[in-house]
Amino acid sequence: MPKENAIHSPPILSDVFNLMLETGLRCGEAYALKRNDINLNTGHLKVTQGKTKSSVRQVPLSDVAKKILSARLSRLAGENIFPQNDIDGAKATADMIQIHLRTVRSLGFNFRIYDARHTFVTRAVEDGVDLMTLSAILGHTSLKMLSRYAHPSENLKTEAIRKMDKSQAKAVWSRKAT
Repeated sequence: MPKENAIHSPPILSDVFNLMLETGLRCGEAYALKRNDINLNTGHLKVTQGKTKSSVRQVPLSDVAKKILSARLSRLAGENIFPQNDIDGAKATADMIQIHLRTVRSLGFNFRIYDARHTFVTRAVEDGVDLMTLSAILGHTSLKMLSRYAHPSENLKTEAIRKMDKSQAKAVWSRKAT
C-alpha cells in the first residue's frame, strides 16, 4: 500500500512556533536568541533586546521549551539558536515569513506565527496566571496590552459566572445564618 505524502513544517519554523507557544516570546525575540541567552540548568532564557525597556527580561522555560532548546543547542555549534536557513554558523534569522507562508499554503492553514503569542496568553489566563506576572513574562509595559492578546473562551466565561454564583450563594447563606 503506498504511503501518503505527508506535509511537514520545516524544523526551524516548527521550533520557533512551539517555543513562542511555550514562552510567549515575540517572533523577533525568538529569532535573536543566542547560545548565551539560554540556561537550561536554571530553566530560563534571557531576552536581551526588545521593543521597550520592559522587553529585556528573563523568561521561565516550560519542559517543552527546554526540550526544543536543548535539541537545538546539541545540534548547532554556532552562537545563533535560529540561524538563517537553519544552517549552523549562519547569522540569526531576520524573519521566517517566506517559510511560514509556503508552509501554511501547502497545509491549507490560515494563521500567523504571532498567533502563538496570543495562544500563550489565552492559555495562561485560562490556567489562572495572574495578570501582573503574565505581563512581566511577556515584557509588556502595562496591563492594558494584555487585552490585545487574551481571548477568553466561552468555557472560561461560563466558569467565571459559576464562581460568582457560588460566591454570592455563600454570602446570602452567611447573612441568613447571622
